[in-house]
Amino acid sequence: MKSWKQNSKNWERTLSAARASSWIVLAFLFLAGGASPAAAGFRVTPYVQNPHETGVTLMWFSNTERAGEVRLYRGSQQVPTTYRSAPVLAPEMAYQDSEQPENGTALPYRHELRLHGLVPGGQYRYTVEQGGETASGAFRTRPEEPGSFRFIVFADSETEPESVGSPARWPGTEPATAERRYLVDQERGYRENLRVIAERSPDFVAIAGDLVESGGEQRDWDEFWRLTAPLASGTPIYPALGNHEYWAGPNASRRFQEWEAERAVAKYRSYFDLPSNGMGPHHERYYSIDWGPLTLVVLDLSNGVPHRSAADTNWYQRAEGEGGFAPSWAPGSRQYRWLEKTLQRAQRESAFTFVMFHYSPYSSGPHALPAGDGEGEDPLSGVPLRALSPLFQRHGVDVVLNGHDEMAEHSILPGEHEIHFYDVGIGGDGLRGPAAGAENPYRVFLAHDDAPEIYGADGTLVEGGKHYGHLEVNVSPDAAGGWRARFDMVYVFPVMDPNGRVVRFERRLYDDSLTLVSREKHR
Repeated sequence: MKSWKQNSKNWERTLSAARASSWIVLAFLFLAGGASPAAAGFRVTPYVQNPHETGVTLMWFSNTERAGEVRLYRGSQQVPTTYRSAPVLAPEMAYQDSEQPENGTALPYRHELRLHGLVPGGQYRYTVEQGGETASGAFRTRPEEPGSFRFIVFADSETEPESVGSPARWPGTEPATAERRYLVDQERGYRENLRVIAERSPDFVAIAGDLVESGGEQRDWDEFWRLTAPLASGTPIYPALGNHEYWAGPNASRRFQEWEAERAVAKYRSYFDLPSNGMGPHHERYYSIDWGPLTLVVLDLSNGVPHRSAADTNWYQRAEGEGGFAPSWAPGSRQYRWLEKTLQRAQRESAFTFVMFHYSPYSSGPHALPAGDGEGEDPLSGVPLRALSPLFQRHGVDVVLNGHDEMAEHSILPGEHEIHFYDVGIGGDGLRGPAAGAENPYRVFLAHDDAPEIYGADGTLVEGGKHYGHLEVNVSPDAAGGWRARFDMVYVFPVMDPNGRVVRFERRLYDDSLTLVSREKHR
């Protein structure tokens, strides 16, 4: 059993003794006073992480330091294998003074069990008893022999309690419709998106950053897991760090100051058990997974060097080597060297190589403006990351998955080996149109322009438009002995009655589908 995710993934080794002591004092204060009474059961219900052929991690959070009991059943077996957890206090889950959570400010306890000795491709179900409450779920281990599988990608759910009752801006193509609000609030939009995803039974879900609105606000993480834990109870999630995971919150004194940002990231890292990259303080900030014929490489490109230069993706904080903790992605950095080796291996061994990170290098949104803080510039620009495209092309990357600009957009970078870029930032937050001054010559699909809204005679929306959704990827063997990967951009359409009231949601596809045929490599 790891203690606080291996001492919070070793990141505290980089902190000064004074700061580390401050963290301990903060945790003591939350334990000693001000904590409201809470039920003895779950703070976050159980969810699965980091699956392999013979093992999976089961995680949950409780309100008290009481061991939980897991009963694991394979298939139709009626006699379970039983496990007991060893709860560990989670001081990184502290609330800010400005937060007023419904469950009080008491710190939760993390439970992390690695279930070993499972059967490849086996169907399992489980129950967890915690403090008089019971939760259940089911999962499948990864098969030993590669076969067909499905996964879902989205970004920018940006959960927060304030999203309830708060519809996003819904800009139209005409000036008269530029200031509209969407038909439902952000909370319902995300919830319906998750419902459609669950109905498709994906093998895993990948989130390209900005899971929560403010990484440093615990209420925002509470909202994320309240909505997402039912899906995650049986479907593993692979996330990437976005700029909002580094954001300390609107009420923090220094929102992107390195120490505050690192405390925000500590929350993210405590919630997930991700593959190791062997990079010490950058453990789990970037990683890769192999799933059948696919290698998926997940990066943390939230900062660049030099600070406040044309190569910097975040002008508000510093990257490593300049007084910060966020890993640099510049050539020569640890992350760049790791990335190059990982891509070389994938090029040799995998049929497909996909890369996922938050900032979109090619888009039509506001973050497609050049890096800077002046007129016609953006301090959180994705443009600097175009510098990685030659590396991606050289090592045969097929698809790059991003968010950040909160659009459904598909771009193709030409070359001897073309690369498909997807902005899938339509998880549950903004629904943006293109930004003035942003140019994307490689765009082949943008929902704002290529899926116009169609209204019926009664004035209700019947088709098209910008909506919440995701990218669905289906990978399967083909008759020639290779592999195919089909990409469908999905939107969750709000069906209206004649009075303009949303009565249900339907899964629909934008007119942008892609099928890739593999190179002659397989695992």
